[in-house]
Amino acid sequence: MDFEYNKHNVIKYLPTNKDKDIWEMSISGVGFQSVKPKDSYPPKGHPIGYTFNPERGRIIDEFTLVYITRGEGKFQSVNCPEEKITKGDAFLLFPGEWHTYQPTKNIGWDEYFVAFRGEYFDKLLNKIIHHETPIFHIGINDQIVKHFGEMLDCAWAQKAGFQAVLSGIMMHMIGLIYSISKNQDYGSASMQKIQEACVLMRENIYNKFTPEDIAGSINMSYSNFRKSFKQYTGIAPHQYMLQLKLSKVKDLLSSTEMSIQDIAMKLNFESADYFSYFFRSKTGINPLSYRKEIEKQREKAKKNSL
Repeated sequence: MDFEYNKHNVIKYLPTNKDKDIWEMSISGVGFQSVKPKDSYPPKGHPIGYTFNPERGRIIDEFTLVYITRGEGKFQSVNCPEEKITKGDAFLLFPGEWHTYQPTKNIGWDEYFVAFRGEYFDKLLNKIIHHETPIFHIGINDQIVKHFGEMLDCAWAQKAGFQAVLSGIMMHMIGLIYSISKNQDYGSASMQKIQEACVLMRENIYNKFTPEDIAGSINMSYSNFRKSFKQYTGIAPHQYMLQLKLSKVKDLLSSTEMSIQDIAMKLNFESADYFSYFFRSKTGINPLSYRKEIEKQREKAKKNSL
């Protein structure tokens, strides 16, 4: 199985609300796009009226941060000559500034992006980032990918105060990228491979694959991969994958109405019984009891707010 290409595009554009006036910042869109070799770019999934022709470029009225985790391409703006972009690079698009970017046709790339605006972002980013150098060579970073995943989950749920939550995550991500870039602290080549493995595990949480498969996808023998992974993370690859699954299970139980059977199937457990056994062994209660407790606390919170 080609794990690098077995990914689904997720794009979410968002409404603004009164939170933008309180926080002086808002998120207008967030997404993930996996562009295979020879695919057209940009891929489908954007709303009607979205126009971006990489050959002509464009000007937008908001900031956009783009992070590449696979493949390569190029970027150019009115203030930045054309530069090659490779995996582990991020670049910032400034509002009111002509730019263009696209993956290499025969290679493609995986791209996370978030579009945002607000006076707070204007003041901060125009102070810490030069328009002539909007590209950051930060390497593959699992924490940044995790933040993008959190933003996507929050954007789809759109619970009360979601813009404030998204803006908070965005600020954390800007700080993290700035720190890594300034210190050039993205780790050794072996550490980058482990980061890449963590990203693959996170992105493919719904797919059937093993630690051995992951080792092969980053061109490491399984014995070396397991040793390096445990040295870097403190746990074995299999345990890390189970931790990711447990976190996703809790999220699905608390934020969706999916049945226990459907959650078990979605996360590729052998059966609903084994899924329940796994969850109970990690948390001390079964999935249904966990969901009931979440609902109980939710109802209590509603009564207290009346």
